[in-house]
Amino acid sequence: MVGGKEEEFRAAKDILDCMGKNVVNTGPVGTGQAAKICNNMMLAISMIGCSETMNLGMRLGLDPKMLASIMNTSSGRSWASEVYNPVPGVLDNVPSSNDYQGGFGTALMTKDLSLAQTAATATSTATPLGSLAHQLYRVMCNRGLGNKDFSIAFQFLKEQTEV
Repeated sequence: MVGGKEEEFRAAKDILDCMGKNVVNTGPVGTGQAAKICNNMMLAISMIGCSETMNLGMRLGLDPKMLASIMNTSSGRSWASEVYNPVPGVLDNVPSSNDYQGGFGTALMTKDLSLAQTAATATSTATPLGSLAHQLYRVMCNRGLGNKDFSIAFQFLKEQTEV
């Protein structure tokens, strides 16, 4: 996600292609940042939704791998459930199956959500779920989870509701 003049984007595209597989010119300077914070706000919201759903399903006696399989072939499908499932053991080679190490840190997600909320305020845009996601990720950081992958939302929510 890169903002800038088309001719400058084309001149830098070969270098940018080395940095990522999906390089997109988003328009004027600054729009790349805008696209990034919008995408990450959606990612945070969907990760929390997936985490809540998996936690509820498990408490209702559903096997997490089976529930993920159903969700991923149904209308509940999302990148968070299919590619980056937050439940340890559902998928191999994702942070949740490695004690939430690696990946995209909770502190970084919190920073992006803060930027999104600042932008929402500046543009008078209602983002109630984005605001709630920001609050939840801030609490996780305050509880010492800032260095864990942002999918730690599952574990955090699971622990909040344990009796």
